[in-house]
Amino acid sequence: MKGINKILPIIFILCLCACKGKQSQNVNFPVGHTDNLSFAKGFSITHSNKYTTVTVYNPWKKGIVYDRYYLVKNPKISTPGDGHKVIIPLKTVMANSDTHIGFINAIGEIDKVIGICNANYIYNSTIQEKVKQGKVKDLGEAFNLNIEKLLMMHPQAIFTTAYNAEDENSRRMRQTGLTIIYNIEWQEKSLLGRAEWIKFMGAFFDKELLADSIFNKVVSKYNEVKAIAQKAKNYPSVMSGQDFRGTWSLPGGNSYTGQLFHDAHINYLYASDTSKVSIPSNVEEVLVNFHNADIWIGTDAHSSFDLGTTNPKYKLFKAYRNKQVYNINKRVNPKGGNDYWESGVVRPDLLLSDMIKIAHPELLPMYQMTYMERLK
Repeated sequence: MKGINKILPIIFILCLCACKGKQSQNVNFPVGHTDNLSFAKGFSITHSNKYTTVTVYNPWKKGIVYDRYYLVKNPKISTPGDGHKVIIPLKTVMANSDTHIGFINAIGEIDKVIGICNANYIYNSTIQEKVKQGKVKDLGEAFNLNIEKLLMMHPQAIFTTAYNAEDENSRRMRQTGLTIIYNIEWQEKSLLGRAEWIKFMGAFFDKELLADSIFNKVVSKYNEVKAIAQKAKNYPSVMSGQDFRGTWSLPGGNSYTGQLFHDAHINYLYASDTSKVSIPSNVEEVLVNFHNADIWIGTDAHSSFDLGTTNPKYKLFKAYRNKQVYNINKRVNPKGGNDYWESGVVRPDLLLSDMIKIAHPELLPMYQMTYMERLK
Protein backbone atom coordinates (compact mmCIF):
# COMPACT_ATOMS: atom_id res chain seq x y z
CA MET A 1 0.00 0.00 0.00
CA LYS A 2 1.35 3.38 -0.91
CA GLY A 3 2.35 5.35 2.16
CA ILE A 4 -0.14 5.90 1.84
CA ASN A 5 9.97 19.43 -0.16
CA LYS A 6 7.81 23.78 -0.12
CA ILE A 7 6.67 27.29 -0.62
CA LEU A 8 4.38 29.21 1.85
CA PRO A 9 5.67 31.72 2.70
CA ILE A 10 9.44 31.65 2.14
CA ILE A 11 10.26 33.06 5.55
CA PHE A 12 8.23 30.33 7.26
CA ILE A 13 10.09 27.61 5.37
CA LEU A 14 13.46 29.11 6.22
CA CYS A 15 12.50 29.04 9.88
CA LEU A 16 11.75 25.32 9.65
CA CYS A 17 14.99 24.64 7.82
CA ALA A 18 16.91 26.52 10.49
CA CYS A 19 15.27 24.33 13.12
CA LYS A 20 16.39 21.19 11.29
CA GLY A 21 20.00 22.12 11.82
CA LYS A 22 19.76 21.84 15.62
CA GLN A 23 21.30 18.86 17.34
CA SER A 24 19.82 16.43 19.86
CA GLN A 25 18.27 18.32 22.76
CA ASN A 26 18.51 17.65 26.48
CA VAL A 27 14.88 18.15 27.39
CA ASN A 28 14.14 18.51 31.09
CA PHE A 29 10.47 17.84 31.74
CA PRO A 30 8.86 17.72 35.19
CA VAL A 31 8.61 14.23 36.69
CA GLY A 32 5.30 12.66 35.76
CA HIS A 33 4.74 15.26 33.07
CA THR A 34 2.54 14.04 30.19
CA ASP A 35 2.84 15.87 26.90
CA ASN A 36 -0.42 17.55 26.04
CA LEU A 37 -1.26 16.48 22.50
CA SER A 38 -3.59 18.90 20.78
CA PHE A 39 -4.98 16.69 18.02
CA ALA A 40 -3.39 13.23 17.94
CA LYS A 41 -5.22 10.43 19.75
CA GLY A 42 -3.06 7.47 18.82
CA PHE A 43 -0.15 7.91 21.22
CA SER A 44 0.98 9.57 24.43
CA ILE A 45 4.31 10.68 25.88
CA THR A 46 4.95 10.73 29.64
CA HIS A 47 8.18 11.75 31.39
CA SER A 48 9.57 10.36 34.64
CA ASN A 49 12.89 10.95 36.37
CA LYS A 50 14.36 7.78 34.80
CA TYR A 51 12.76 7.38 31.38
CA THR A 52 10.24 8.70 28.89
CA THR A 53 7.24 6.47 28.19
CA VAL A 54 5.81 6.47 24.68
CA THR A 55 2.54 4.56 24.39
CA VAL A 56 0.87 3.64 21.10
CA TYR A 57 -2.85 2.90 21.33
CA ASN A 58 -4.79 0.40 19.29
CA PRO A 59 -7.02 2.41 16.92
CA TRP A 60 -9.22 -0.64 16.31
CA LYS A 61 -9.79 -1.52 19.99
CA LYS A 62 -10.57 1.52 22.11
CA GLY A 63 -8.60 1.76 25.35
CA ILE A 64 -6.17 -1.03 24.40
CA VAL A 65 -2.43 -0.41 24.22
CA TYR A 66 -0.85 -1.53 20.95
CA ASP A 67 2.73 -1.19 22.17
CA ARG A 68 4.80 0.72 24.70
CA TYR A 69 8.36 2.06 24.66
CA TYR A 70 10.59 3.24 27.50
CA LEU A 71 13.15 5.73 26.22
CA VAL A 72 16.42 6.03 28.14
CA LYS A 73 19.74 7.72 27.54
CA ASN A 74 21.58 5.47 29.97
CA PRO A 75 21.33 1.77 28.99
CA LYS A 76 21.93 0.76 32.63
CA ILE A 77 18.57 2.18 33.69
CA SER A 78 15.98 -0.50 34.40
CA THR A 79 12.54 -0.18 32.80
CA PRO A 80 9.22 -2.01 33.34
CA GLY A 81 8.71 -5.32 31.59
CA ASP A 82 5.52 -4.34 29.81
CA GLY A 83 7.32 -2.48 27.05
CA HIS A 84 10.53 -2.14 25.07
CA LYS A 85 13.59 -0.28 26.34
CA VAL A 86 14.92 2.02 23.62
CA ILE A 87 18.22 3.86 23.99
CA ILE A 88 17.94 7.37 22.58
CA PRO A 89 18.78 9.18 20.49
CA LEU A 90 18.45 6.52 17.81
CA LYS A 91 21.54 6.24 15.64
CA THR A 92 20.39 3.88 12.87
CA VAL A 93 16.84 3.14 11.75
CA MET A 94 14.93 1.37 9.02
CA ALA A 95 11.72 3.07 7.81
CA ASN A 96 9.21 1.02 5.85
CA SER A 97 6.85 3.86 4.88
CA ASP A 98 7.51 7.04 2.92
CA THR A 99 5.42 8.97 5.48
CA HIS A 100 8.03 8.06 8.10
CA ILE A 101 10.69 9.57 5.85
CA GLY A 102 8.74 12.84 5.86
CA PHE A 103 8.72 13.01 9.66
CA ILE A 104 12.35 11.99 10.05
CA ASN A 105 13.48 14.52 7.47
CA ALA A 106 11.49 17.30 9.13
CA ILE A 107 13.43 16.92 12.39
CA GLY A 108 16.77 16.75 10.60
CA GLU A 109 17.55 13.07 11.20
CA ILE A 110 17.45 11.71 7.66
CA ASP A 111 21.09 10.65 7.96
CA LYS A 112 20.05 8.03 10.54
CA VAL A 113 18.04 6.08 7.95
CA ILE A 114 19.99 3.06 6.66
CA GLY A 115 17.12 1.03 5.24
CA ILE A 116 13.88 1.69 3.35
CA CYS A 117 11.24 -0.10 1.29
CA ASN A 118 10.47 0.47 -2.37
CA ALA A 119 13.28 2.93 -3.13
CA ASN A 120 11.59 4.05 -6.34
CA TYR A 121 8.69 5.45 -4.35
CA ILE A 122 10.88 7.61 -2.11
CA TYR A 123 11.05 11.27 -3.06
CA ASN A 124 13.71 12.45 -0.60
CA SER A 125 16.84 13.29 -2.58
CA THR A 126 19.21 12.40 0.27
CA ILE A 127 17.76 8.91 0.50
CA GLN A 128 17.86 8.48 -3.27
CA GLU A 129 21.52 9.46 -3.39
CA LYS A 130 22.45 7.16 -0.50
CA VAL A 131 20.65 4.28 -2.17
CA LYS A 132 22.85 4.83 -5.24
CA GLN A 133 25.94 4.87 -3.00
CA GLY A 134 24.85 1.72 -1.19
CA LYS A 135 24.66 3.54 2.15
CA VAL A 136 20.89 2.99 2.36
CA LYS A 137 19.57 -0.48 1.58
CA ASP A 138 16.33 -1.13 -0.27
CA LEU A 139 14.60 -4.05 1.45
CA GLY A 140 11.89 -4.49 -1.15
CA GLU A 141 8.14 -4.52 -0.60
CA ALA A 142 6.85 -3.37 2.79
CA PHE A 143 4.73 -6.53 3.09
CA ASN A 144 7.53 -8.83 2.02
CA LEU A 145 10.75 -7.48 3.48
CA ASN A 146 14.10 -9.04 2.77
CA ILE A 147 14.59 -10.26 6.34
CA GLU A 148 18.07 -11.61 5.65
CA LYS A 149 19.26 -8.23 4.44
CA LEU A 150 17.52 -6.57 7.40
CA LEU A 151 19.42 -8.80 9.85
CA MET A 152 22.72 -7.98 8.14
CA MET A 153 21.96 -4.24 8.48
CA HIS A 154 20.87 -4.67 12.10
CA PRO A 155 19.35 -1.20 12.58
CA GLN A 156 18.79 0.00 16.11
CA ALA A 157 15.05 0.23 15.40
CA ILE A 158 12.49 -0.34 12.67
CA PHE A 159 9.76 2.23 12.10
CA THR A 160 6.74 0.46 10.69
CA THR A 161 3.04 0.98 10.35
CA ALA A 162 0.39 -1.42 11.68
CA TYR A 163 -2.88 -2.87 10.51
CA ASN A 164 -5.76 -4.52 12.29
CA ALA A 165 -4.50 -7.99 11.47
CA GLU A 166 -1.61 -10.31 12.16
CA ASP A 167 0.36 -10.89 9.00
CA GLU A 168 3.29 -13.12 8.19
CA ASN A 169 5.62 -10.20 7.51
CA SER A 170 5.02 -8.67 10.97
CA ARG A 171 5.62 -12.04 12.61
CA ARG A 172 8.90 -12.45 10.75
CA MET A 173 10.03 -8.95 11.75
CA ARG A 174 9.35 -9.67 15.41
CA GLN A 175 11.34 -12.89 15.16
CA THR A 176 14.46 -10.89 14.27
CA GLY A 177 14.63 -9.57 17.83
CA LEU A 178 15.01 -6.03 16.51
CA THR A 179 13.09 -3.16 18.11
CA ILE A 180 9.92 -2.51 16.13
CA ILE A 181 8.35 0.92 16.60
CA TYR A 182 4.77 1.25 15.40
CA ASN A 183 3.79 4.55 13.81
CA ILE A 184 0.03 4.50 13.12
CA GLU A 185 -0.40 8.16 12.13
CA TRP A 186 -2.64 7.27 9.19
CA GLN A 187 -5.40 6.27 11.61
CA GLU A 188 -5.77 9.78 13.05
CA LYS A 189 -9.10 11.50 12.46
CA SER A 190 -7.66 14.86 11.38
CA LEU A 191 -4.86 16.25 9.26
CA LEU A 192 -3.32 18.05 12.22
CA GLY A 193 -3.67 14.92 14.33
CA ARG A 194 -1.70 13.04 11.73
CA ALA A 195 0.96 15.75 11.54
CA GLU A 196 1.32 15.76 15.34
CA TRP A 197 3.04 12.39 15.12
CA ILE A 198 6.16 14.42 14.46
CA LYS A 199 6.31 14.59 18.28
CA PHE A 200 6.29 10.80 18.37
CA MET A 201 9.27 10.71 16.02
CA GLY A 202 10.99 13.53 17.86
CA ALA A 203 10.96 11.59 21.14
CA PHE A 204 12.99 8.71 19.69
CA PHE A 205 15.66 11.08 18.43
CA ASP A 206 15.71 13.20 21.60
CA LYS A 207 14.28 16.13 19.68
CA GLU A 208 10.96 16.68 21.40
CA LEU A 209 11.32 20.43 21.68
CA LEU A 210 12.21 20.78 18.03
CA ALA A 211 9.29 18.59 16.97
CA ASP A 212 6.94 20.58 19.18
CA SER A 213 8.19 23.85 17.70
CA ILE A 214 7.76 22.65 14.11
CA PHE A 215 4.26 21.36 14.80
CA ASN A 216 3.17 24.59 16.51
CA LYS A 217 4.26 26.57 13.46
CA VAL A 218 2.31 24.23 11.18
CA VAL A 219 -0.83 24.57 13.34
CA SER A 220 -0.50 28.33 13.36
CA LYS A 221 -0.10 28.52 9.60
CA TYR A 222 -2.94 26.04 9.01
CA ASN A 223 -5.32 28.10 11.10
CA GLU A 224 -4.14 31.26 9.38
CA VAL A 225 -4.91 30.03 5.86
CA LYS A 226 -8.13 28.39 7.05
CA ALA A 227 -9.29 31.78 8.30
CA ILE A 228 -8.36 33.32 4.95
CA ALA A 229 -10.57 30.78 3.17
CA GLN A 230 -13.59 31.90 5.19
CA LYS A 231 -13.33 35.28 3.47
CA ALA A 232 -14.16 33.72 0.13
CA LYS A 233 -17.20 35.18 -1.61
CA ASN A 234 -17.92 32.09 -3.69
CA TYR A 235 -18.31 28.40 -2.86
CA PRO A 236 -17.11 26.35 -5.84
CA SER A 237 -18.02 22.67 -6.12
CA VAL A 238 -15.42 19.92 -6.33
CA MET A 239 -14.99 16.31 -7.41
CA SER A 240 -12.04 14.01 -6.76
CA GLY A 241 -10.21 10.99 -8.18
CA GLN A 242 -10.86 9.02 -11.35
CA ASP A 243 -11.94 5.61 -12.53
CA PHE A 244 -9.61 2.69 -11.81
CA ARG A 245 -10.58 -0.67 -13.26
CA GLY A 246 -14.27 0.13 -13.06
CA THR A 247 -14.28 1.71 -9.60
CA TRP A 248 -14.15 5.42 -8.82
CA SER A 249 -13.18 5.97 -5.18
CA LEU A 250 -14.55 9.23 -3.79
CA PRO A 251 -13.28 10.65 -0.48
CA GLY A 252 -15.57 10.24 2.51
CA GLY A 253 -16.80 13.46 4.08
CA ASN A 254 -14.75 12.78 7.21
CA SER A 255 -11.58 11.80 5.33
CA TYR A 256 -8.44 13.94 5.11
CA THR A 257 -9.46 15.13 1.66
CA GLY A 258 -13.00 15.83 2.83
CA GLN A 259 -11.57 17.92 5.63
CA LEU A 260 -9.44 19.89 3.18
CA PHE A 261 -12.52 20.64 1.08
CA HIS A 262 -14.37 21.90 4.14
CA ASP A 263 -11.53 24.04 5.46
CA ALA A 264 -10.84 25.48 2.00
CA HIS A 265 -14.46 26.62 1.76
CA ILE A 266 -15.32 24.28 -1.11
CA ASN A 267 -18.67 22.61 -1.75
CA TYR A 268 -18.46 18.82 -1.78
CA LEU A 269 -21.49 16.61 -2.42
CA TYR A 270 -20.56 14.10 0.29
CA ALA A 271 -19.50 16.66 2.89
CA SER A 272 -22.11 15.38 5.35
CA ASP A 273 -20.89 11.80 5.00
CA THR A 274 -19.22 10.64 8.23
CA SER A 275 -16.96 8.04 6.68
CA LYS A 276 -13.16 8.30 6.82
CA VAL A 277 -12.77 5.76 4.04
CA SER A 278 -13.44 6.04 0.33
CA ILE A 279 -16.93 5.87 -1.13
CA PRO A 280 -16.97 3.43 -4.08
CA SER A 281 -18.68 4.60 -7.25
CA ASN A 282 -18.30 4.31 -11.03
CA VAL A 283 -17.81 6.73 -13.88
CA GLU A 284 -21.50 6.76 -14.84
CA GLU A 285 -22.64 7.58 -11.32
CA VAL A 286 -19.94 10.20 -10.86
CA LEU A 287 -20.94 11.76 -14.16
CA VAL A 288 -24.53 12.09 -12.93
CA ASN A 289 -23.54 13.58 -9.57
CA PHE A 290 -20.49 15.67 -10.49
CA HIS A 291 -20.83 16.55 -14.18
CA ASN A 292 -21.22 20.21 -13.25
CA ALA A 293 -18.48 20.40 -10.58
CA ASP A 294 -16.26 23.46 -10.92
CA ILE A 295 -13.02 21.75 -9.84
CA TRP A 296 -11.61 18.27 -10.34
CA ILE A 297 -8.63 17.20 -8.24
CA GLY A 298 -6.64 14.02 -7.66
CA THR A 299 -6.29 12.58 -11.15
CA ASP A 300 -3.23 10.52 -12.14
CA ALA A 301 -2.89 12.19 -15.53
CA HIS A 302 -0.24 14.78 -16.36
CA SER A 303 -2.18 16.47 -19.17
CA SER A 304 -5.76 16.99 -20.27
CA PHE A 305 -4.99 15.10 -23.46
CA ASP A 306 -3.80 12.05 -21.50
CA LEU A 307 -6.86 12.19 -19.25
CA GLY A 308 -9.28 12.47 -22.15
CA THR A 309 -7.56 9.61 -23.94
CA THR A 310 -7.88 7.37 -20.88
CA ASN A 311 -11.67 7.65 -20.97
CA PRO A 312 -13.63 9.81 -23.45
CA LYS A 313 -16.38 10.23 -20.84
CA TYR A 314 -14.04 12.47 -18.85
CA LYS A 315 -14.52 15.11 -21.52
CA LEU A 316 -18.15 15.44 -20.47
CA PHE A 317 -17.25 16.95 -17.11
CA LYS A 318 -17.49 20.71 -16.79
CA ALA A 319 -14.15 20.88 -14.94
CA TYR A 320 -12.45 19.11 -17.82
CA ARG A 321 -13.92 21.44 -20.42
CA ASN A 322 -12.92 24.49 -18.36
CA LYS A 323 -9.39 23.19 -17.76
CA GLN A 324 -9.86 23.04 -13.99
CA VAL A 325 -8.38 19.58 -13.43
CA TYR A 326 -5.51 19.09 -10.95
CA ASN A 327 -3.22 16.26 -9.91
CA ILE A 328 -0.92 15.89 -6.86
CA ASN A 329 2.21 15.35 -8.92
CA LYS A 330 4.00 18.69 -8.78
CA ARG A 331 6.78 17.26 -6.63
CA VAL A 332 7.55 13.91 -8.25
CA ASN A 333 11.02 12.63 -9.07
CA PRO A 334 11.89 10.72 -12.27
CA LYS A 335 11.38 7.35 -10.57
CA GLY A 336 7.91 8.21 -9.32
CA GLY A 337 8.61 9.20 -5.73
CA ASN A 338 5.99 11.78 -4.70
CA ASP A 339 6.63 14.31 -1.95
CA TYR A 340 2.88 14.55 -1.37
CA TRP A 341 3.19 11.29 0.60
CA GLU A 342 6.27 12.46 2.53
CA SER A 343 6.41 16.10 3.56
CA GLY A 344 2.71 16.50 2.73
CA VAL A 345 1.84 14.46 5.83
CA VAL A 346 3.93 16.79 7.98
CA ARG A 347 2.68 19.96 6.28
CA PRO A 348 -1.14 20.00 6.13
CA ASP A 349 -0.90 23.79 6.07
CA LEU A 350 0.59 23.53 2.59
CA LEU A 351 -2.03 21.02 1.47
CA LEU A 352 -4.74 23.42 2.58
CA SER A 353 -2.98 26.33 0.91
CA ASP A 354 -2.91 24.39 -2.35
CA MET A 355 -6.66 23.77 -2.11
CA ILE A 356 -7.38 27.42 -1.38
CA LYS A 357 -5.17 28.52 -4.27
CA ILE A 358 -7.19 26.26 -6.60
CA ALA A 359 -10.63 27.28 -5.31
CA HIS A 360 -9.98 30.91 -4.40
CA PRO A 361 -6.79 32.08 -6.15
CA GLU A 362 -7.56 35.71 -5.33
CA LEU A 363 -7.12 34.99 -1.60
CA LEU A 364 -3.50 33.82 -1.96
CA PRO A 365 -2.20 35.88 -4.88
CA MET A 366 1.52 35.36 -4.11
CA TYR A 367 1.37 31.68 -3.21
CA GLN A 368 2.62 29.04 -5.64
CA MET A 369 1.17 25.56 -5.17
CA THR A 370 3.43 23.01 -3.51
CA TYR A 371 2.00 19.56 -4.24
CA MET A 372 -0.85 20.11 -6.70
CA GLU A 373 -0.75 21.39 -10.27
CA ARG A 374 -3.22 22.02 -13.03
CA LEU A 375 -3.15 19.62 -15.94
CA LYS A 376 -1.58 21.14 -19.02
